[in-house]
Amino acid sequence: MNARRGFTLIELLAVLGIISILIGLLLPAVQAAREASRRLQCQNNLRQLGLAVQAYVGIHQAFPPATTNGAVTHYGGFFSIHVHLLPYVERTAIYDSVNFVLGTWPTTALLFSVKGMPFEQTANAAAATAMNQQISTFLCPSDAGQFASTGNNYRGNVGVGPGYGVTTELPDSGNGIFNEVEIVRISQVPDGLSHTALLSERLRGSGLASGFDPRRDLYQTMAPIVTADGALKACRIAARPGNTVGSTVMGSIWFWTGRDNTLYTHTQNPNGRIPDCANGGALPQQDMSTARSNHPGGVNAAMCDGSVRFFQETISIPVWRAFGTRNGGEIVD
Repeated sequence: MNARRGFTLIELLAVLGIISILIGLLLPAVQAAREASRRLQCQNNLRQLGLAVQAYVGIHQAFPPATTNGAVTHYGGFFSIHVHLLPYVERTAIYDSVNFVLGTWPTTALLFSVKGMPFEQTANAAAATAMNQQISTFLCPSDAGQFASTGNNYRGNVGVGPGYGVTTELPDSGNGIFNEVEIVRISQVPDGLSHTALLSERLRGSGLASGFDPRRDLYQTMAPIVTADGALKACRIAARPGNTVGSTVMGSIWFWTGRDNTLYTHTQNPNGRIPDCANGGALPQQDMSTARSNHPGGVNAAMCDGSVRFFQETISIPVWRAFGTRNGGEIVD
């Protein structure tokens, strides 16, 4: 009589244990491979945007303006640099739908008045067609946050300080590529195109109805901010426990300009530990908007020469700030 052949319970448990160990070893490798693919796609998006900026500069002899306005003068009437880049990222049809004579508010429900400034008398209905479009080139695949339908992860470098332009009160502001009060030309980048950041990335807002995600959201500070170091101090105070004032819709709309949606500062190093904050309302506003990503260890950035680099979050603040200035006289590599 033949004996029955099979596995004993101990043998079965041993096999299952080995399989579990193998799965445990493979999963991190699979996740790392997926993130490597997402990071590569992110770099490709930045490369496309960098080439789009170069094409724009070739035609207009200047970088895209950060605050183009139509017939209005308040902050809500300003178009982002992304709008100007649409024809160069194969989105000409969307660009052609934009009415630049009017402002960027698509409906009367969104109109508001800023003291001392006129507001739009006629809503720009055509703006709704454009601003509600998802542009995949503007989205980092590693960010699974909110606002993917109309949001933006890639932002233009406005410089180091919290203000719009260089003044006695704001000595380290307005030194980026996308100045908010003037158009910047290549001749105004003496630091060198390969040594000056053009675009980098930032996580989109959390969209939380209550509470904040320090990596994604913007805290409100009442303290005046005049320098980059002052911004670090003000934002650290603004993010203290219990503060519930600010914005959770950062990066929700690529169509609008501003450091809440399409611009960033080199105030602190990438993925900095201090949450971002802003002082003021629509205009003028002084704030810190840090380059942030879900890529382990740092962020991607496109340089003015079209190259794309990965910056470690451990980079020192002085070096990161040097990459953020177009005319600071620092030569870094």
